[in-house]
Amino acid sequence: MKFTNKTAVITGAGSGIGRAIALRFAHEGARVVIAELDEAKGTEIARLIQTQGGEAMAVTTDVSNAASVAQLFQTVDANGWGIDILVNNAGQGGTLTPLHQLTDEAWQAMLATHLNGTFYCSREAINRMIPNKSGAIINIASVAGLAGMPMGTSYSAAKAGIIGFTKAAGKEVARFGIRVNAIAPGWVETPILDHLPDKLRDAMNTTVPLGRIGQPEEIAALAVFLASEESSYVIGQVISPNGGGYA
Repeated sequence: MKFTNKTAVITGAGSGIGRAIALRFAHEGARVVIAELDEAKGTEIARLIQTQGGEAMAVTTDVSNAASVAQLFQTVDANGWGIDILVNNAGQGGTLTPLHQLTDEAWQAMLATHLNGTFYCSREAINRMIPNKSGAIINIASVAGLAGMPMGTSYSAAKAGIIGFTKAAGKEVARFGIRVNAIAPGWVETPILDHLPDKLRDAMNTTVPLGRIGQPEEIAALAVFLASEESSYVIGQVISPNGGGYA
């Protein structure tokens, strides 16, 4: 198993891509910290991992709040687990909204969850990884941050910010043995798609050259690679599994 005796903190792990990553990392031997805003979902995933023989704990966390993030990492410290891997996955999809109708509150909420959350969690993790001179951080971006998504300006901006953050942080902390990379998925079957019109969902299968949208487990497989020593020379990269929809 790739992650024996390692601890992975995964934000937004109650559903979708985060859930798939949490389960896959546990299967690879990691102690998994489920950092999830929805307490019930976080507890359910932690218990599922435990029933499968893994180690896990759920910590209710609002990644848009610096104090909540600090408490998350203090809880991990108190448990004596350390921090080896961080997956910044927590996010929100919102609804498709024309730019000229986008409210201040919607804009700020999107950036607070995605971009601020990535910063707050990375700051806490890096402070703990530097003394150990090792660690892996994986930021979940989106193809929307690479190509742009009409009617999804705030989401695209937040994900593009994560991409820039990944490239800068990757260069900055590599000297400490910390690897920072990003995954920018295309369309993936997650609860975020619940907000999309049926016509748009139908169009996905025809616009993706592979002929289908992705599954969370396919993203989790890439996360395993980026968190493992098999990616020891991969720094500040953005990998986009998207079925050929964007290159």
